[in-house]
Amino acid sequence: MKSFTAVLVFAFTFAALALAQETAPKGTVTTSVDKDHTAVVQPAKKHIRVSPETVEAAQKKLNSLGDDAGPVDGKLGAKTQAALRKYQQDENLPVTGRLDQKTMAKLDVGGSSMIASAPGDIGRGAKAAGHDVINGHPVAGAKAIGKGFGRAGKAVGEGTKAGVVGNTKDKVNQRKSSNSSVPR
Repeated sequence: MKSFTAVLVFAFTFAALALAQETAPKGTVTTSVDKDHTAVVQPAKKHIRVSPETVEAAQKKLNSLGDDAGPVDGKLGAKTQAALRKYQQDENLPVTGRLDQKTMAKLDVGGSSMIASAPGDIGRGAKAAGHDVINGHPVAGAKAIGKGFGRAGKAVGEGTKAGVVGNTKDKVNQRKSSNSSVPR
């Protein structure tokens, strides 16, 4: 009975170690599993949190472009999602019906949301790199950290552009609307 228990404990321990090596850490995705059953991972893409203010800015922009996003209420309702899908299709973007990074960058809205996602991109890249290096995959680790920093840099660049261009256009539109009663 003791030998059976020892074999059972050994089998469970070995299975747990093998499973632990094949699983990816949180915030990463497995790209392959090597012959030693260790996972090679890369940072996972994460959706950007979108504030009601960003949704309002997108609704204003979509409505001004002729895509009926419905009332400017900061809610990502059915009309707004339909307008986003139409806009994404017209602009050759992935059609998701969501305010993702590519769509926000194209609409020049949500700059602060995009910039705020950058530290998480770096963290997920570092986590993937650490996992890969510890498991004997230094090249994959370097790619992971590079991918994390690349996504962060892109988010900061697009976010800065959206913040500058989006705010400038909004200020110009606000001036026009506030001076609309003055004859020219």
